[in-house]
Amino acid sequence: MKKIPYGMSNFRAMREEGYLYVDKTMYIEKIENLNSKYLFFIRPRRFGKSLFLSTLENYYDINTERDFEKLFGDLYIGKNPTKLRNSYMILELDFSGLDTGDRNRLEKSFKQNLIDSINSFFNKYQNIFKDIEEIKQHIKEKPDIKSIINQLIEEVKKVGKKIYLIIDEYDHFANDIIAMGDNEFYREIVRASGFVRDFYETLKIGTKSVIDRIFITGISPIMLDDLTSGFNIALNVTMDLSLNEMLGFTEEEVVKVLEEVGIEEKEELIDNLRELYDGYKFHKNAKRRVYNPDMVLYFLAQYKNTGGYPEYLVDDNVKTDYGRLNRLTMNEENRALLERIIKEEGIVAEIVTKFSFDRMYDEEYFVSLLFYMGLLTIERQEKTRLFLKIPNYVIKTIMWEYIETNLKKEYKINLDLNELRKTIEEMAYEGRIKPYIEYI
Repeated sequence: MKKIPYGMSNFRAMREEGYLYVDKTMYIEKIENLNSKYLFFIRPRRFGKSLFLSTLENYYDINTERDFEKLFGDLYIGKNPTKLRNSYMILELDFSGLDTGDRNRLEKSFKQNLIDSINSFFNKYQNIFKDIEEIKQHIKEKPDIKSIINQLIEEVKKVGKKIYLIIDEYDHFANDIIAMGDNEFYREIVRASGFVRDFYETLKIGTKSVIDRIFITGISPIMLDDLTSGFNIALNVTMDLSLNEMLGFTEEEVVKVLEEVGIEEKEELIDNLRELYDGYKFHKNAKRRVYNPDMVLYFLAQYKNTGGYPEYLVDDNVKTDYGRLNRLTMNEENRALLERIIKEEGIVAEIVTKFSFDRMYDEEYFVSLLFYMGLLTIERQEKTRLFLKIPNYVIKTIMWEYIETNLKKEYKINLDLNELRKTIEEMAYEGRIKPYIEYI
């Protein structure tokens, strides 16, 4: 029986410590065979992005070659390894948690984050580099982000190796700035002389030498258009049909998960999980929908502990950034549009694949952001456009909570939630989901 890896994103730990791992390694082969070495991939919050990056790291890292069989032997990619396995130095960058207080603080925080990540890189491969303390001191003394990356490139050139660059949460600080509503702040960092533009331009130059592959993830394409002139090499594979199920659980995988963690499969339980957490589709022609994996693992961890349904069906970690949603609905048109989407449970629209900060308040851009945030998903094609629907009842609950919070704040309305609480209690203690769904 496997342990439930709720909240875990460390591939090695999951494989070595007896946790469940849903095999997604066939997608390593798929992305390796795509028409670009530089990939950009978006999924909603808590959808398994960091775990997939950890899987890539362990597969491609030259340092994990001796552990390959232990980590991957019984998985798809272990039985079908590609020629690039264990052939790269891995540089990992994570842009969550940066200080967005003002431009100077963000640049300083960004620079220190980069230095810390590069220092970890040299420590990791200290058996390959000579005098790593001296190298790290040179890095520390560099005046700007461009020169830091150039120094890294020069050091890697000397040892004749290649880098696979992994960037997680590429847009985290941009989303913080959106929540603050500081348009000028955002423009400063992405303009031609801005440090973010410098960073991506320098990476692009690095791809001509030692940076051989790049995989970037986030939750929105908010900076793609603004960075195009400086970083026009990345292929956006967010809506690639072949990658629809790369993250998230298919229903077949959910059934297997139940079996592996020792929960007897019950038809009613599967039906309820489908209503609560399923429904995501990222290409109009996709045959299968996927469940949010974090939501499923949250539910199952609670179910295993108590023998019943969780009292709170929504994992707080999955909840949308209300600050960003607040900023996007400050104008009356978008607020009314959100309320209409909730009432009609969807909208006919076109998904915009990249857009700038200046246009995110336009209707089509706002609806597209709801799609990227996981609040809407593809239901079907309608002529040249798509019908986007609310994917499941948990997301519907999150949206209703948002509306309720704003009604209370703006109009001082005190809503009577007794009936809703009653339906939740019935579901938590009696396993009766129907009253909750009918109420919502």
